[in-house]
Amino acid sequence: MPITLDSLDDVISQSRRFGATAFIATTRPDGRPHAVPVAVNWIDGSLTAFVANPSVKVSNVRSNPFAMVHFAVSEANGWDSLMLEGPATLVDTVAGRKALWDRMGYDLATFEPGGPTADSHAFIQVSPTRATLLEMYGIKGKSTWKLFA
Repeated sequence: MPITLDSLDDVISQSRRFGATAFIATTRPDGRPHAVPVAVNWIDGSLTAFVANPSVKVSNVRSNPFAMVHFAVSEANGWDSLMLEGPATLVDTVAGRKALWDRMGYDLATFEPGGPTADSHAFIQVSPTRATLLEMYGIKGKSTWKLFA
């Protein structure tokens, strides 16, 4: 029976099958795509990544606040893949970093010993408006969820 994505909760549940790493794609000012792997966690309905600042992805979100996230195909998940897209928000203030700091599911101090007051890291949050799940590259089925029908 094909998997269906009827709600954001379904999208979140399905994404957990893929683990805590995904590729985030942003767009450079000249229109070229930029895709990189990031560690992710769902926080209050947004897919959140802790990222270096400055970085190409941070710069891209500043100029074009939209992103696509791809949870990669692998044998471990039955050759399924999940893609989601939506507005991307950069959280780069001390107050914003403090609010998210202990919610990623791993020790961020490993990557940022300066803690949430250090400007050398930020968070990118993607609030999905669309998600697509392909089962076995789409051979076994495809399900799409949209925030707005």
